[in-house]
Amino acid sequence: MAEIVLRTRDLHRQFVLPRESLFRRPETVFALNGVDLEIEAGRSLGVVGESGCGKSTLARLCMALDRPTSGGIEILGQDLNKLSARELRRARARFQMVFQDPYGSLDPRHTVRRIVGETLDALPAGERAAGGDDAVAKAIDAVGLRAADLDKYPHEFSGGQRQRIAIARALVTRPRLIVADEPVSALDVSVQAQVLNLMQDLAQEYGVTYMLISHDLGVVDYVCDQVAVMYLGRVVEQASRTQLFAKPAHPYTRALFDAVPKIGAGRRKRPALGGQIGSQTQRHGGCAFADRCTHVQSRCREEIPSLRKIDNGHMASCHYA
Repeated sequence: MAEIVLRTRDLHRQFVLPRESLFRRPETVFALNGVDLEIEAGRSLGVVGESGCGKSTLARLCMALDRPTSGGIEILGQDLNKLSARELRRARARFQMVFQDPYGSLDPRHTVRRIVGETLDALPAGERAAGGDDAVAKAIDAVGLRAADLDKYPHEFSGGQRQRIAIARALVTRPRLIVADEPVSALDVSVQAQVLNLMQDLAQEYGVTYMLISHDLGVVDYVCDQVAVMYLGRVVEQASRTQLFAKPAHPYTRALFDAVPKIGAGRRKRPALGGQIGSQTQRHGGCAFADRCTHVQSRCREEIPSLRKIDNGHMASCHYA
């Protein structure tokens, strides 16, 4: 059995919005509604879905930047919710995050040396002293930058170079897991390819396991081994990349693929989803996608579908998949 690097169990996260007036009750946003995921060591999982489906909330919970309302998160068998502040700080050396915006995720007042080296503070004192500048230099070299860049500031670099610095910062502690939240969406297409190739090379060289959050199905197809599709806080389909791209089973997943432009396809009529997007401030008694699904039945509005196996390793949350 392969080692499980990340496991989430029935993960829920709710946010209470402040009331707008004394005459209105505060609303609750149900951002995550029972997410179960596993990532094996050396594998990469892509999480896709439209804006507001809970992808970034899931990433923040997995990095312990936020706490779940209920459910559990385990990294390398360690339950993050049961760790003290000191234990969590030490555990952070094993999991790191690359944020979406390479312009906002780096402190403009710090040099590259300090930005990358600051991550080493999560290590125990002995390991930190043993690594130091040598670990920073190796991380910078691994992402294709030069030693002369260490004393420069973020404004002296392009967007792609800044994202390389962010990856070096995540890599310097030799983590087992890196969560990348839209790591290339703010970059030009040519620079996106460079960063994605770099991530693949680092996975092979350092054995890094990735959870990649993305809107771009092409990016997920290029980088990931497994894919999970989310809709309104739930995983509606999960499969290997080859299975999902060859035969998507859930109606929402098929709608995502139909929306992707295809080179050389000429003018084609893309089927548009009807109905209204479900509200995140209401609990759904049935399938959350029922109002937009072209195959909806009465059962769909009355019973929440479970994420069930429909093929070898292929799971979908649909009564009729």
